[in-house]
Formats: sequence, C-alpha cells, structure tokens
Amino acid sequence: MNPHTTVASPAVGEALMHPESANDIAARLRAWLLHGPAQLRAGDQAGGVAGTIGADGKPLYVYAEITGYYLSWLADIAGGDDDAQVRVCAQRALDWTTRHFSTPGQMPSTRIHLAASEPDWRNDAAFFFDLAMLLRGIDAAAEASIIESADPLRRALHEHLLQFVHEGALLPAIQLRGTQPLPQRWSTLGGPFLVKASSRVAWSERHAALPEALAFACTSESERWAMQAADIDLGMLHPTLYFAEGLLLSRPDRADAVAQLLRRCLATVRADGALPETASEADGKVRNDILAQALRVGLLLREFDAALAPAEAELDSLAATLISRVAARDSLPFNADAAAQANVWGTMFAEQALRWYANRAGSARPSAAALV
Repeated sequence: MNPHTTVASPAVGEALMHPESANDIAARLRAWLLHGPAQLRAGDQAGGVAGTIGADGKPLYVYAEITGYYLSWLADIAGGDDDAQVRVCAQRALDWTTRHFSTPGQMPSTRIHLAASEPDWRNDAAFFFDLAMLLRGIDAAAEASIIESADPLRRALHEHLLQFVHEGALLPAIQLRGTQPLPQRWSTLGGPFLVKASSRVAWSERHAALPEALAFACTSESERWAMQAADIDLGMLHPTLYFAEGLLLSRPDRADAVAQLLRRCLATVRADGALPETASEADGKVRNDILAQALRVGLLLREFDAALAPAEAELDSLAATLISRVAARDSLPFNADAAAQANVWGTMFAEQALRWYANRAGSARPSAAALV
C-alpha cells in the first residue's frame, strides 16, 4: 500500500467519523460492558466474564482470558464518571480469579460453559496466553488503584505460568485432560502472537519478582521476533496484531517495524473497509475485532511518531468501518455469521479503540501498557 493511500470504507459513504460520533458509540459500548450481561453477577461463576453473549442475552461461557481483559479495560476507564461501578466490577472479577486460580496446580476449564454444549477441545488444555492476560489484568487494576493488593494471587499466577517454560522457551499450551492430541491451531502451535502475553508477564516484574526461568523465557520471546517484526508472515490477522500489540510494549524501539507490519495488514483491506480474517483469503470471512485491533495499533504508532504510521484519514476510515459494524447495537458482533450474538472481547477492543480515537488529542493518551 502506498503510504499516502487512504483505506476506503464505502459502507459509511463519504462521511468520515467525527470525534463526537466515536465518543457516543464508545459510551454506549462502555455502558453495556459495565451494566449488561458481560460479567456474571450471581451463581458459581459470579464475577467471571463471558466471551460470547447468546442471541437470548445470556452468557454462553465464562473465560479467564476475557476476565483478564475486563480488568485491564476497567483500569483504562478508571477515574471517570463510572468510577464507582468500575470498582465494583473490578472486585467481582478479582474475587472470581482468586477462587479459581489461587491454588497452584489447580485450574478450571478454559471455557466454563454455562449450559449444555458440545465437547470443547480447549478444555483439555491450559493456555499461557489466558493466564498472562489474567495477570496483566490484576496488575493493571492495581496500577489504577481500583483493587486492593493482590500479591498472593499474583504469586500463584506466576507459579501457574512457570509450568509453560520448557528449555528456556514458552509453550503456548499444556494438555491437562483427554487422550487425543490438541488440534493444530495458531493458539496451540505458538508463534509471534505470544509476544503480547510474554510482554505482559514481563511487565509484572514491576509488582513482584518473577521466577527467574519465567522472566528469562518472556524476555527471550520478544527478542526472538523483534528484529523480523516488519516481515513476519501475516497469516491470520488477529494473532498477527497481537504480536504488534506485544512488541509495542516490550520493544517500543521497534515501532517503525511494527508500522511496516501494520501497513502490510492494511493492504489487505476489502472494498467495504473490513479486514479479512486471513491475509491470503481476502474474499473469505472477516472478524470485527481485527478492525479495533488495527485502529488501536495505528493510534499507538501515531503516538510513538513511528515512520509509516497510518495517516489520519486511514484512522478515520478504520473508525468509520468499526462503527458501521456496531450500527444500532450496544455491543460488537464477532462477524456477520454471529450477528445475533455479542462478542465481549471485541466490544472491549472497540470501546477502547473508539475512545482513544475520539480523544487522541486530549490528556488520556493511548498507551501500550493499557491495551486490552
């Protein structure tokens, strides 16, 4: 893509987004996340956060990774008009995490389904990424002073994460149950996407010392990929953008390379302004969370003054397309096939992206450490 090319978004016509429009949409998403069904308020899983809300408005499953995201998101909006509710939600999430993860060697299912469902292969495994996002959420909430000290829980998560260190490197997943091998997916095979997780775990050293082997493996993960950041295989854009989000925290000196990587991602944009799930399948499925990821990375690159950071018009088009995917809803669907459902992490990504976009000239600047 030419550096001066603007990403088109015919779905929203010629009107590019004004900051107040993005702010209004972000406020709607924020209200849904704070007061809607995303966080369970009763039952055995009270305080946990769902990954998907069904067409009937009920959570389908509780997900540790998304609970971690939720804590990070709450930390990013702390201090505003919703601060009292933010603190209530943060304490609920902390209580849920404490119940499930305080005992070393014991972990719940990856996805805790709330109704009868088909067997889920993810529940045969534990994932480094999920635990890393939980840890980052706790640290972010502590940094924002919306929870009390959580040192015992933090140390327990360090011990859980230490199980994924093998010969100085990080395993993306550990099989805990079942006899069939885990399927070969990006989440089980590892790759650059782990830099988002490893960078957050390394950041935790600001709160409490990490086990030495864990600290070394996390630092090595960033160093392994840092110098090839501009040229890594795009593959599925969701984990590729996770890599970008991670490297901007662990190696901000590589922001120019991340900008080149984002430019390659944006070169796959479709005529309707959407980004494909897989770079090589431009006519295949899309997923809406990728739009929010790309917008957030672009805003950070502008903040870092990176060479080849997206132009303002490119950010406008990403924001406009993202808002068109929200439409009259209060949440973001995963994709067109799941339009009747609400995707919780995508809604958090979108709220943060649009809030940052609308207020990028204000005092609350985008931050790599604040990325949900």
